Amino acid sequence: MTNDKEEQILEEIRKMNDKLDHITEKQKGLSTPMKFIALLLGFMVLGPLIAILLSFVTPFF
Repeated sequence: MTNDKEEQILEEIRKMNDKLDHITEKQKGLSTPMKFIALLLGFMVLGPLIAILLSFVTPFF
């Protein structure tokens, strides 16, 4: 009887472990090279946009 309970407990622990593994796989995010690419693209897009906006706004001051 205790052996059956131990098997049930082990099975539940394995299920929980699988669920935790599945959750942590989803939360990985971007890899380091992709972060650098996103950073470069951000500077390439946002930098000129901010410069253009500043060039239009500065004559009003």
